[in-house]
Amino acid sequence: MVDETHETSSAEPPETHERHASWMELFFDLVAVAGISQLTHLLHRGPSLTDFALYVVLYLAFWMVWACITLYGDIARDQARVPLMLAAMAGLGLMAAAVAGIPDRHATTFAAVYVLVRLGSEHLWGRGKIVVDWPAVQLTAGVYPWLISLWVPEPAKYWLWAAGLALDLWIMFAISAEWMMAEAHKHLAARIQRIERSPRFDPDRWDPEKVPKIEAAHADPAHLGERLGLFVIIVLGEGVIAIITALGGVQWNAGVLTLAFAAFVILAGLWALTLLYGFVPRLMTEGVAASKEPWQRIMLTHCGITGALATLAAGLGLAMDHSHGHLSTGVGWALCGGTATYFAVVGLSGMRSGVGWRWLLAWPLPCAVLAAALGAFATHLTALPLVCAVAALVVWPLLWQTWSAGKWRNGSGVAV
Repeated sequence: MVDETHETSSAEPPETHERHASWMELFFDLVAVAGISQLTHLLHRGPSLTDFALYVVLYLAFWMVWACITLYGDIARDQARVPLMLAAMAGLGLMAAAVAGIPDRHATTFAAVYVLVRLGSEHLWGRGKIVVDWPAVQLTAGVYPWLISLWVPEPAKYWLWAAGLALDLWIMFAISAEWMMAEAHKHLAARIQRIERSPRFDPDRWDPEKVPKIEAAHADPAHLGERLGLFVIIVLGEGVIAIITALGGVQWNAGVLTLAFAAFVILAGLWALTLLYGFVPRLMTEGVAASKEPWQRIMLTHCGITGALATLAAGLGLAMDHSHGHLSTGVGWALCGGTATYFAVVGLSGMRSGVGWRWLLAWPLPCAVLAAALGAFATHLTALPLVCAVAALVVWPLLWQTWSAGKWRNGSGVAV
């Protein structure tokens, strides 16, 4: 029978000590965001609804790989295997290089590398370790549609990708830590019973110490909170680079410089809203209990926010490229749709945290609705008034948050 002294409960996470992102983790983040920035290629051709759908699928693929390796580094700490993390980085780099050829070429290469990295990350944890804070990292059922897609032509290939990612998202919420631990104990008991029933079983040579331990692996909340925040900063930094690059390629005048300034105001305002008043600082300073959400929702919120920011930043770059004349429907929706999605995700996250309807009606809901309305009318506007309107949508909640935090009254300090 199973020796219960070799089983570790998942009830309480171990004590954590202050630590910060390592150089390896920061390097890995840069490679991941470089891949996400490559997705702007898909938005340069219009973009159409199909381009947007493919953009979302590829973004989720990059984010899933980043999340799996990030959680591994967070839990493994100093025992993280650097060669394997470097291999994952190389895989992300190859995926990023393949984006420029999608959908015309390199789609199969992108899928093959994704499969290798995801299946490889499943085996990083060692025998008996169960990641209780985010079980989806060890359950790779969503990878198999990608594996099948290697032999399927477009566009069915992309539908299989979407199905695999949808399965990953379902697993995030359908599979609990308790179920994972119970299944691990059941499989261990069944394995021991098979050994004991074997004709070659020798009780005198049986060593209970060789029975694998079932160990609950917990995330370090403060460290992972820092990692989530750093990823947001790097995504916003890519947006600044896109603005600078676009500004260097057009003739300067008062309108273009005003457009660039408004774009910078948007990114700076979103930095403040996300990292000074969002869920990330509370997670870094107080842990999971402060967010009032399980890890699954925290990770999904991060996915939605960073995806919205990346799309918005791409839209700003495209608007800068089309600073003269009216914008296309796709460019308008890249900018305004990303903005609306950001406010919608923030609003949902805040309501789940119990902040109340007053806060939701003060800015997340109206800003999301107005951003969507701007997207619908984007083709009737040039880049300058559209970007300035989005900047106003970002400045308003920033003013509301600073006033609510008492910064206007005491002149110092920012509440989180």
